[in-house]
Amino acid sequence: MSANLPAYIAGPAIVTFDTNIIYSRDDIIVSAKHETWDVNTSRYGKIDTRNKSLSAEVTLTPVGQIQNLTKFFPYSLSDVGKKIFPAVDLPLVIHSIDGTKYTFARAAMIKMPSLKLAATDTFFGSMSFLCLRKSAADPAAADSFLKVEAAAFTDATFDETKIASPGYTAAYGTTPYDVIESLDGFTIDIGMDIIRDYVDRFGCVSARLKSLSASAKFTPAGLTEAQWATLVALDGASTFLPGQSHGKAGTDLVITGGTTPMAVSCTIHKCGISGSGLNFGEKARLGELEFAPAKATWTAGVPNPLWTFAVA
Repeated sequence: MSANLPAYIAGPAIVTFDTNIIYSRDDIIVSAKHETWDVNTSRYGKIDTRNKSLSAEVTLTPVGQIQNLTKFFPYSLSDVGKKIFPAVDLPLVIHSIDGTKYTFARAAMIKMPSLKLAATDTFFGSMSFLCLRKSAADPAAADSFLKVEAAAFTDATFDETKIASPGYTAAYGTTPYDVIESLDGFTIDIGMDIIRDYVDRFGCVSARLKSLSASAKFTPAGLTEAQWATLVALDGASTFLPGQSHGKAGTDLVITGGTTPMAVSCTIHKCGISGSGLNFGEKARLGELEFAPAKATWTAGVPNPLWTFAVA
């Protein structure tokens, strides 16, 4: 007996956006979404579901090649309120190794990756893109949203030497806090909120940056309990009173690791400790430290960076 087995398509791919070629650590996930609205009647209830807008989100975790950092973190406080889609459409391309290329006509980053700074992990967390129709195209036209075509996979930019995982230490002020060890590395979270813009006949046509934030967390090692108590300042002259900023001390958290040519430095500017804890039992005594999002500051009316990431 013979049978025609159904095609089973699977396999990895790479993403290209704004000239940045990204290899992923695991699956690249595409979620196409039709926003809808319901037609309701008193007599018959809901009688139809109709379309409002089409978009897609592409999510992946970069493999950890430490390069092109400005491409992974393209926004700053100066961009808040502005459109994240440029005047000239930027496509996002997913190219599978079996030779199929998926080109989303117009994309913008809506989630910058977190950072995992540890000797036991790679550099980047997950990131996401929003894909919309071309800015000047008939929605009914072919390829106005997604073009699928056969194209041989030929990329050869993968560079394992850039997947660095050095040990890191943190500096938060002066001795003994200028070299702080961690139990399992340091995590930096970059937060961003967007507002989607809609036009009735076209659905979602753009998006604007609403806010940005940068925070960090880690579990310290090597500090005494007395040093911990001074650092977290639950009371005393350095404690935070209601109404005071957690960045009032103006202290930067600076996390560094590696050596040239892969010496990594990550700074969260003017942040304060907003959460801490203690454990009494099997776990390490000193619990995770949480740093409040960086305090925004200005120089001559120009916003200063919330974070600074560099590789030398």
